[in-house]
Amino acid sequence: MIVPLAFWLFLIGALALGWQAGDRFDRRIIIGIVVAVSLTAAARLSLSVHAASIAVLVTNAGLLAFVIRYAMVSHRHWPVWFAGFQTTTCALGLLALFFELGETRLWLVMASAFWTVPSLIVMFVGLLLDQRQS
Repeated sequence: MIVPLAFWLFLIGALALGWQAGDRFDRRIIIGIVVAVSLTAAARLSLSVHAASIAVLVTNAGLLAFVIRYAMVSHRHWPVWFAGFQTTTCALGLLALFFELGETRLWLVMASAFWTVPSLIVMFVGLLLDQRQS
């Protein structure tokens, strides 16, 4: 219960701060995150467990590629950290696909979901620090 609540709070806070304080590239990342969250929610609600896991992994990998591309041209540090946490999310999601439904897979899926919160914290703090330097 705490991880989803923290995720939504940091998502809303990071989106609001990023839209207000970020440049057009930051806004593109924010739109990418919103699209990824929307696709993930739709997959979890409408697909079977296995199909949803694959759809979420593809979505996370797409977001990772998008963030890595941005991190390579950005002068900011938070996209690199965000990409690192997103890589962990993708790796755990991929690992979870190899396990049957059970306790191990449940722990891997929960661990994968957990790493979204530090990603958003890094984005939030990075944007805040960038705004203070400007």
